Amino acid sequence: MGSKIYLQPLNYVLAAIHDVKELQNGKGTFADIPNGRIDYAVRMYNRIWEYQFTVTDIGKNRCKVEIGISGDGRDKEENVLRMFALLDSMLVANTKIELSRQREKE
Repeated sequence: MGSKIYLQPLNYVLAAIHDVKELQNGKGTFADIPNGRIDYAVRMYNRIWEYQFTVTDIGKNRCKVEIGISGDGRDKEENVLRMFALLDSMLVANTKIELSRQREKE
């Protein structure tokens, strides 16, 4: 299991988790959205994994995400890290960022 704090509101993070589930063609196994719980199963690399997400509002538009995994294989820690990376990439779309251009050298 792993955990991470996101500087985004709970509803954004829950929506991103749902998007990740859809992206992976995951099959829902348990959902308790009011309590921040989403579980789903996905088939990858000829294995079936079940991801368990728990999202907790910690105030000031921040939330804590815990990801657990069960299933075949020994690469659970690596898959949890990959899931955080995927979730990070989905959440950056909802984050305001400022881009700066570098001037080309003449």
